[in-house]
Amino acid sequence: MHKPMLHLKSGEYLGSVNSNWHADGLLISVAAYPVPVFEGWHCHENHHISFIIQGGNNEQRKGREKEILPGEVVSYRSGELHRNCNTQTHSRNINLEIKSGFFSRYGLDADVFSTGAFQGDAKFTILKIYKECQAGDDRFSSAVHSLLLSLLRPGDPAPACIPRWVTMLREVLNDRWDDNIPLQELARLVQVHPVTISKYFPRYFHCTLGEYIRKLRIEKALSLMRTAKLPLTAIAHQCGFFDQSHFIRTFKDMTGFLPGGYKKIGG
Repeated sequence: MHKPMLHLKSGEYLGSVNSNWHADGLLISVAAYPVPVFEGWHCHENHHISFIIQGGNNEQRKGREKEILPGEVVSYRSGELHRNCNTQTHSRNINLEIKSGFFSRYGLDADVFSTGAFQGDAKFTILKIYKECQAGDDRFSSAVHSLLLSLLRPGDPAPACIPRWVTMLREVLNDRWDDNIPLQELARLVQVHPVTISKYFPRYFHCTLGEYIRKLRIEKALSLMRTAKLPLTAIAHQCGFFDQSHFIRTFKDMTGFLPGGYKKIGG
């Protein structure tokens, strides 16, 4: 006999909600999973985005299945059926629920959730939203709305044709994120002139080459801080930073948190 499907209302999750904040059409919460939870099909009342801080699960949606790991961002449309199996004990997520009125207020189409292709760096933006929640000052709602809108805004039209070197460069940078590759070597690997990379990198990556590399390294650090029992100095060096102070400064610039504060989220 099949288990009944769950319809989770606003603020409800399969795990326990440790803390939540209401921000005028948005609900931000931290959900923890200290014990095994329901693994059947379910859906949520509101559109929502989840950032997996720790743990993970095997997610199933219509026609596809995916392993969800720490550091990933996933989104669900209102009423979208899915199930999460083998949720790791002590998993933790930051969740952003978006009520339908939020979209109409800002003249946005909720279909942005159909692709899940958010603008910018979703995980860093979500961490900054969480940081604003903790601040609890009188500009809280406006600050959170502004950050979320930066993810949901319509993106620039995609170039008609992405040059092959751009795809190659993205692969090289992601595969060798911990290497210090000189610009000339990058140019040789993707078979273009160094000036071509320098001139057109911001057009296709929406940031500078240096910023992109630092983002990749901080993303790796987010994962290491949750999965590896390493001291901060070792993580900094493993992620390509000269010393701990440079790592801490970059980490705070991108996430809004000091590394120690990030490790305490939802704890």
